[in-house]
Amino acid sequence: MKTNRSSARLNATQAIYEYSFGDKKIEQIVDEFLTNQIGQQVLLENEDLETEEFLPILPADKELFISIMDCFSEKQNEIEELIDNSFTDNWSKNRTEATLKAILQAGTAELMAFNDKQTPTPIVIKEYIELAASFYSGVEIKVVNGVLDNVAKLV
Repeated sequence: MKTNRSSARLNATQAIYEYSFGDKKIEQIVDEFLTNQIGQQVLLENEDLETEEFLPILPADKELFISIMDCFSEKQNEIEELIDNSFTDNWSKNRTEATLKAILQAGTAELMAFNDKQTPTPIVIKEYIELAASFYSGVEIKVVNGVLDNVAKLV
């Protein structure tokens, strides 16, 4: 991740992804990130060499991370509704797997929490597009762009 704010967005996405499994409460997951128990490194896979290594990431902007997670925790149903209403005819919510859904949820939570007050909306959307590009190389990146752009118009 290139900035502390980018790391916060990645950590929020990871936390929401972990929460989706239902094994832990959101407060427990957030605490694990804030106490550096998880979220301090990423796995880099080299398919050509068939190797894997963990790389450290910049420490997350804790204020941004907490704000995203607080909004997600408090407004989860509204976030789901905004996302569901923002899909285009080319992509349905039923085609959205857990990682993509977590990216959309974190992005929507940030857009709702700050509504252009802290970081301009186009930059927030660009950050989540770049985050999606670290997981995907296909149409999912366009889905993140389209859905978050539609969400931004609604919040």
